[in-house]
Amino acid sequence: MDKKQEVFEHFEVPDPIRIKKAYNFITEYFKDLRNLNLLECGVAKGGLADMLKKEGVRCFGVDVNPREINGIKIIQSDLNKGIPDFGVKFDIIFAGEVMEHLFDDSAFLQHCREALRPDGILIITVPNLVFGPNRFLMLFGQVPKYFAYAPYHYHMYNRKTLASMFKEGNLKVLKLVSTHILFSTRRNKLGRVFEILGDIFPSLGAHLIVFAKKL
Repeated sequence: MDKKQEVFEHFEVPDPIRIKKAYNFITEYFKDLRNLNLLECGVAKGGLADMLKKEGVRCFGVDVNPREINGIKIIQSDLNKGIPDFGVKFDIIFAGEVMEHLFDDSAFLQHCREALRPDGILIITVPNLVFGPNRFLMLFGQVPKYFAYAPYHYHMYNRKTLASMFKEGNLKVLKLVSTHILFSTRRNKLGRVFEILGDIFPSLGAHLIVFAKKL
């Protein structure tokens, strides 16, 4: 097990914006949510599975730390070793702020691809290395401390590196947005404007959100 991830043992999702944008995409993409199979990688309270279980979605989760959430079948496992066998294929796989924590991110994308149904979708969110404030920090030789850099992160991403990874992994990007620019509604209501701008100018956003399917 990767001991660096033990810092998230009692983790609850602190930022609902990426969850909300993933939820909105799913409800538009699928006409009927009932009986869909969802896997949340890096499952936690307040996450996507926690929301969609109320919509009739069959929810599964995997996390390196122990988790118990009513209505979600969870297996404790290290995703560096692959996705555990739940005995089903998935209509939706969601990994919110997970891929940067894994040793081999390309292998993880392949594991997700193999676990998807032919018409299933993969949703990945990662911190954006070149988030607006990080650009200023790097311009003056500082560490890009906002979201991207952490001792338990093994990778950093921007829009171009993600697009290249998905293409090499035989995954077609359906949509790429970001959570917000500058700040979100977590701070105040004005953040709604910056959440909308995050969809228009994802390269400047705090967290990138990729929606993809198999080629």
